[in-house]
Parts: sequence; C-alpha cells; structure tokens
Amino acid sequence: MGAFFSNIQLRTSEFDKSYITDKVVDYIIKLSAEGGFTITDNEDDADKSIIISPTEDLTWISIYDEDTEDQNSKKLNKIASSLSKKFKTIALSILVNDSDTVYVGLTNNGTLKDAISNRSKKIDFNKSKPLVWSEILINNYSFEDVKSAFQSKSVFVEDFLTQFAKLINLDNSKLLTGYEYLNKETLTKEIKLNFVQKDKKKTPELGLTKFSMVAGSGLVDAKKGEKQFREWIITNEGVSSNGLDIIVAGECIENGLIIPDLCNLSLFVPQVDKQNEFTASFIETSSTTGERIFYARVEDIVIPKGYKPTYPMTPKESKRYGDIRYDRSIRFNISFIAEQEGVGEFTVFFCPLTNRQEGSYSSTVFKGQLDDWMKKNAL
Repeated sequence: MGAFFSNIQLRTSEFDKSYITDKVVDYIIKLSAEGGFTITDNEDDADKSIIISPTEDLTWISIYDEDTEDQNSKKLNKIASSLSKKFKTIALSILVNDSDTVYVGLTNNGTLKDAISNRSKKIDFNKSKPLVWSEILINNYSFEDVKSAFQSKSVFVEDFLTQFAKLINLDNSKLLTGYEYLNKETLTKEIKLNFVQKDKKKTPELGLTKFSMVAGSGLVDAKKGEKQFREWIITNEGVSSNGLDIIVAGECIENGLIIPDLCNLSLFVPQVDKQNEFTASFIETSSTTGERIFYARVEDIVIPKGYKPTYPMTPKESKRYGDIRYDRSIRFNISFIAEQEGVGEFTVFFCPLTNRQEGSYSSTVFKGQLDDWMKKNAL
C-alpha cells in the first residue's frame, strides 16, 4: 500500500527570523478561529490538530493540518493561499495519493500561480510556467531540473519529491510526510496546536442497547464432520444493559448442513471488577413459526455503553469514533460443525435481552467454497 499525505511549505528565507515562527503560529490560530475553531490545551477534546515544524535555518516552515488529510487539494490550496497572502511570500501545497499521484501547487502572495500534478492526467510540462518556479530554486537550478526530477522518478512519486526538495533547499523529510504520519512520532521541536469547534453540536442522548457490526465472517467452508471457528466483532450504539442471545437459523440449519456448537465471548477492552470472558453452548429448538433454530444465551455479560456520534464528523472525530467502536465491542468466536456436504446460507442473530426487537444485528453467512458463493451470486 502506498503513502497518503499532505502538507504546506511556507518560504520564510527573506524574513526576520526572530519572531517568524511565533507569527505563523498566531496567524494559524487566527485562521482557525475564522473557520469556527478555538484553541484548547486538551487534545482529548480536540476536533482537529495542526503541527508546525520550522527548519533549522528557518528558511521554510512546514504546516501539517489534520483537516487536509482528506486529500482535498482545494482545501489545501485555500490554507496555503491565506498563509501566502498574509506573509507576502510563496507557499507550496503538497499532496500525495497512494504514492502514485502527486500535486504540488505554488501560491505567491495569495494567488495560485502554477501546479505540477498527475492526479487527473499525465503532466503536460509545456503548460507550466518556469519563471514562477525559478523564485524558489537554488544554486542556478532551473525548471528543466524540476522536469527531469519528475521524469526520472521510479514507480513512487516520493522519488520526485526527494529530488525536488534538493532543488529548493528543503529537507526531504519535511515534504515526505503528513499529519497522520508525523503525529505517530515523538514530537521534539515541532509545535502542535489543538482546536475544538466553537458551536459544536451536543452529543445526542443514547437510546436503548443496539448492536451493529464492526467486523465479521461471511463464509464457512467446513467439510462434513469438520469444525470451524468464525469470529464477529459487535459493538453497541446505545446504553449499557445485561445479557444477550446468539441465534442461528436459515437454510443450512433447516436442511441439516451445519450446526453451531459453542460461542466464546470476550469484551474487546476488559472491564475492571467485571467478568470479561464467557462461554455458552448452543441449544436446538424451534421458532414460533416452526423453523429449526439454535440459540445460546449469556445472561451475565454487561454490554458496554455505546457511543452515538454527531454528523458531519471532523477527521479527528471520525478516528476517535472508530477507536470507541472497537473499545466498546464484544468479540464472538463461534464454532460450527458441518453435518452434511452442500452449500447454502444461514443467519447469525446477535440480540440484546433489552431492546431485543430493534437492537438486534444479523449477519448472513454462506456455507461452501468462495467459488460456490460467486456462482450463486453470478459474479
């Protein structure tokens, strides 16, 4: 898998170095305030963050905005334009998608003057503006060197950025990263700013326990007499409650092709002073409509309290929500025994004892090989 990142490079080589970093920080805070954000010291409450990293000689200041990691070049250029206009200098907008496509925009005094991009089609250097780029090139390098750097790159566009960094006297590590990558490192000389939305919507109140799936199995390919384990990770979107049922029904159960044996449950994140692991055997019975079903009940489990996000979400909120979904999940590991050869479908129902009707989640599973499933579904 390739790399995905974005950044802004603000040229400050001609400025008074004593206060330039502070001035950039102050302006970014002001710019964020205009966008509806206020600065906070508590990153746990933050809706977005920005990392600012000046070079040793302060010829460039790198800005890594979490909001631009969504690969939106218009958003990236808007921020670069504001910085460029404020400081009456050049700002570069850098965006890399899957190490395959690259966008380098050059903004001067608030106006986008030119861009190098292979995002939509092959770069046509005949349409480029060499004089625009000459303002940031050092040591008598020319735009021909920029062209050569791109044309001599290997598979990855990062090779171009590495060569381009030499042409503008910038450490290539500044160009070859974005907020998500940099945020995983130990920050030393960088400045990190955290922001919260001023008029943030209140988190809605939780309803009754309601299951949804984070991850799960869709195929059981056991041969006759074999036992196979399959796993589901189920999270809660409502309040905490006690107890749940796992019900297995459908074509394969009715035709005696497969039966569930045991279900091992565990909380994704163990809870202090509470039982965190459970085992339940499946019992055969009939539904109210006479269908053959199997069920296993776990009455002692305390289903973790869920979380209901507000939309739209910032990238930080989205990532936080993803973590919460896992942290408050239950892992179900179910063993199945194949009684007969044959293909078909069955359904696994995960049902909280509270709000059973509306809070349940169902997962359809196919018994057979992947090729069998593809034939059945005409793929």
